[in-house]
Parts: sequence; C-alpha cells; structure tokens
Amino acid sequence: MDLELGISLLTSIGVIVSVIFLAIEIKKNTEAVRSNFYDSFANSNREFLNQLIIDKELGRLFEKGTKSWNNLGEDDKRTSNYLYIQMFRIWENLFYQNKMEVLEPWLWNSNKNTIISYFHLNGIQEWWQFRRQSFSKEFVDFLEKSEKPENEIKVIEDLNRLD
Repeated sequence: MDLELGISLLTSIGVIVSVIFLAIEIKKNTEAVRSNFYDSFANSNREFLNQLIIDKELGRLFEKGTKSWNNLGEDDKRTSNYLYIQMFRIWENLFYQNKMEVLEPWLWNSNKNTIISYFHLNGIQEWWQFRRQSFSKEFVDFLEKSEKPENEIKVIEDLNRLD
C-alpha cells in the first residue's frame, strides 16, 4: 500500500511539474508571437514610408491626395488609390491583431491615433466612399464610428505654413 501511495504521489508531482512547464512554454510562445507580429508590422510600416521617402513625388502625391482626392487627376488617383489601399491593409491587419489580443494596449493606442487621424482627412474621406467595401465590416465599423480628432494631423504643406 505504501508503494502504491508513493507511486501515486510521484505521478501527481510529475503531472504538476508538466503543467507548470507547459504554462511557461505557452507564455514564452505568446511573447514570441507578439514580438514577431510587431517586427512584421514595423517592417511593413517602414517599407510603406520608405517608398514615400525615396520617391519625393510619390510622397507629395500621397499628401496631396489626403487633402483632396477629388482634385487629383486620373493617373494621380490611380497611384494614390494603390498607396491608400496598401496603408489601410497594414492598418486593418493591426486592427485584427489588436482584436486577437496580440498587441500590447499602449502599442494599439498609439497606432489607433494615427489611423483615426488619417482616416478623417478630407481626401481620405473622399477616397473612402469608393473603397470602403474592400475592407472587413469590423474594420469599416471601427473607422466610421471613430470620432474626428480635434487636432487634424498636419501634412508638410500645412507645417511649412506654420513657420
């Protein structure tokens, strides 16, 4: 009887140690997933911005379109459309990752402010009317229910006027 009790106790301890080990591994895996996503997001964001930095005319066009989509010519609308789709896809992914609780709250909040600020720019609003169906209902609802920030995000043209 003592032998059976000893074996049962050792088995129970083994199970407890295994559960603790699994919990530690799951926590490490969750941290790795979060870290990998953030790195992937940062790279996507960097690539998007880099194209606007390298091609100065593309950067100017991007900003011009945020001011007024309707004042762009056909070729400029075509190029801006692809830029905005790319930007909003990056943001939709970020929105999804937040919904899946992959993001730390501070990371989501800082990026959410940028997303909402750009979303409420006049040119983006004009473009959005033609492209909103290209995005998930949840993302569309999030954007369209957001409140316009008091301080509109400034593009370089606006900042130059402040000097």
